[in-house]
Amino acid sequence: MTEHADSRYASKRITVNGLSLRYLDWGSEGKTPMVCLYGHTGQAHIWDEFAEAMSPHYHVLALDQRGYGESEWAADGYARDRFVEDLAAFVDALGLDRFVLAGLSMGGWHSMLYTAENTERVERIVMVDIGPEPSQAAVASAPARPPTPMEFGSVEEAIAWARAGNPWASDERLAQDIREKLRQVDDGKFTWVNDSKLFNTPLPDMTDPGLIGRYWKALETIPCPILEVRGAESPLVSDDVLDRMKTRAKDLTSVDIPEAGHVVTVDKPYEFIEATRAFLGVSALEAV
Repeated sequence: MTEHADSRYASKRITVNGLSLRYLDWGSEGKTPMVCLYGHTGQAHIWDEFAEAMSPHYHVLALDQRGYGESEWAADGYARDRFVEDLAAFVDALGLDRFVLAGLSMGGWHSMLYTAENTERVERIVMVDIGPEPSQAAVASAPARPPTPMEFGSVEEAIAWARAGNPWASDERLAQDIREKLRQVDDGKFTWVNDSKLFNTPLPDMTDPGLIGRYWKALETIPCPILEVRGAESPLVSDDVLDRMKTRAKDLTSVDIPEAGHVVTVDKPYEFIEATRAFLGVSALEAV
């Protein structure tokens, strides 16, 4: 069912694994599908500029994953495999036999785990600022990171909070991202649209040897080409981890985006398009 449409995309809903999920459908029926998955605490609109640039060439589908954005919160939790099961059910429900995956942060984890079990269906993967394991610097700095506030007196207050941790995104793009993540509650204050259970809880993927081992094994078994796109200012994927990824993956190349942090598609959306276009077979003239 289509809930909303503008000149660029349609906002649709689909029920998978008992959950109602929202996704943005950027059209181009008949083109190779591309499924875009954002990272922890994100939402589907982080892909807007990229999706618009790629929509003449791909049928772009940006999914709000369980508990995030306008999708339903999940009573059965947010273990990594639940997200992967949702992805599998989503592409099956839409009949996507062969498609491209773009996964930022945790979306990259989901892309790796899904592709390792469905190698014949994924044509290529764009992984954005994520690897099978974090850098030692990222792990060491995590305990000192202040908790995310759960409410704000105004949208402007939330934008100011986000700006304090992100000097790279433009004012307009940062504000757009924050507005898409907020909802107003009865007392007039603003809180996140995402399930509160997703905030201020350390992700086990950062330290759990079992999950880290699964990601490395998945990476090693994926036959399709992978492009790793790092934010040059992000500490998450170290040079050492990237070197090991290139050694252990069958076909992995990489590019760094200057003056971008972890959420590259928000910090430098047009530079991200430029960095990925050749890998995706889109010419420079067509991508702008």
